[in-house]
Amino acid sequence: MSSLPRHRTVSDVMTRQVHVASPLTPFKLLVRLIEENRVSAIPIVDQNGTPVGIVSEADLLLKERRSDIATSSRLFRPRRRRAELTKAEGIVASDLMTAPPITIPADATLMQAARLMQERNVRRLIVTDTRGRIAGIVSRSDLLQVFLRTDEDLREDVLEKLIPAILIDQVSPIDVHVRANVVTLSGEVDRKSDSEILSRLTRDLDGVVGVVNQLTYRWDDSLRTAEASAL
Repeated sequence: MSSLPRHRTVSDVMTRQVHVASPLTPFKLLVRLIEENRVSAIPIVDQNGTPVGIVSEADLLLKERRSDIATSSRLFRPRRRRAELTKAEGIVASDLMTAPPITIPADATLMQAARLMQERNVRRLIVTDTRGRIAGIVSRSDLLQVFLRTDEDLREDVLEKLIPAILIDQVSPIDVHVRANVVTLSGEVDRKSDSEILSRLTRDLDGVVGVVNQLTYRWDDSLRTAEASAL
């Protein structure tokens, strides 16, 4: 029996070689780490490798605004002003970092990672292993890599994995055409629900941009469902 295609996880796309720092790392070294490694943020970890915060370029740039922040009244956002002032005056990572960091397990799906990024309005997530230690970092651009899958790769997933797993008794062939990661399904299936399920699961495949459902069906089983509900 064929199995459904595997959904890719954060561990499939994350950056594993991550430059980290400790809470006592000096300001200047943090700047150097960001500049030399061409990254936009440095995860801060404790001696066990557990993430405790993250220092971004934006955090470091507050140093340039020390005077401005100190003299600003910020009457309506006193808590934010105090946090910015603490970072602007900071000299080591523990003063500068945003804590606690936003993390995600390495086995989380790309959909879960994308949802968390949008909900928390962040550009990156620290990835953790089963022990809670840093395993990598995943960015928005990492999540978009899945849409670089080839048309042939997607067609193969639909034809050789998805259709055999869903339409076990399917006799007539289903035509699958993929262009620019948009999948077009055509052919005839037994039931309307078969058409709907295949279309939905195709749309949920990693890397699919859209689905054009041109499938026809021999009978509309939704009518029987509606009749049964009315009884």
